[in-house]
Order: sequence, then structure tokens, then C-alpha cells
Amino acid sequence: MITLKPVQNSFSRPTKHSPIWSRFSNTKSSILRLCKSNDSDSQASSPEGDAQKQELLAKIAMLQTQKVRLTDYLDERSAYLTQFAEEANSEFDKIGEDALKGLDEVDARITANIESQMQDFEESAESNRDEIQENENKLEEFRRSN
Repeated sequence: MITLKPVQNSFSRPTKHSPIWSRFSNTKSSILRLCKSNDSDSQASSPEGDAQKQELLAKIAMLQTQKVRLTDYLDERSAYLTQFAEEANSEFDKIGEDALKGLDEVDARITANIESQMQDFEESAESNRDEIQENENKLEEFRRSN
């Protein structure tokens, strides 16, 4: 004979207002119908057989209840993990946006610095050209005077 051990769990019992109550009630109703259908046969069978059937049906009911509780618990945990994942994705997106914004600011500063250095270089080059031109003019003047 198979022996079934009841599973101990920390789940709360369903209340009439909980979403799993309807599943529990349907299971309970099915088991009661099975018991009632077997009542007509109980006169022909021995009381011992009825006790075994009742015990088996009670164990089935316990397993069904635990299955419903476990399913409800897994649904709850799944919803929690989904929410956690959505919040984590949102945080990653925010971090990414902040990083891109920071990179854009750094890019703007580097570009402004390069442009400033280019302008300084162009001014310096222009000044050098002017000085070279002035020196060439002085040299030409010196050659003419000699």
C-alpha cells in the first residue's frame, strides 16, 4: 500500500475572499461528489474499504489544497520577480541615460577645448605670418638701402 505523508508548509489557509478559494471550493465539491457517489456502493462494500476510500479522498483533498496554495505562492513570487525585473530594467535605463548625458557633456567640453586651442593656434600662426612678412619687408628695405 502507498503511504502518503502530508506536506508541511508555511502557506496561509485560503479564506472565502482569497482568489484561490474558488479553486479550493471546486476541489472540495468534486471530492464530496465522489464521496456521495460511493455512498450507494458503501452498503455492498465493507466499512474498512470505506474508511480507506475516505482516507485516500482526504489525502487527495489535502494534496489538492496544497497544490492550490503552492500555485498561488508561485504566482505571487512570479509577480514579485516580474516587478523586480521591471524596476531593475528601469534603473539600468536611468543609469544608461545619465551616463550618455555625462558623455555628451564631456564631449561638448572636449570639443570646446579643442576649438579654443585651434583658435589660439590660428591666431598664433597669423601673428607669426605677420611677423615674418614684417621681417621680409625690413630685409627688402635694408637691401634697397645698401
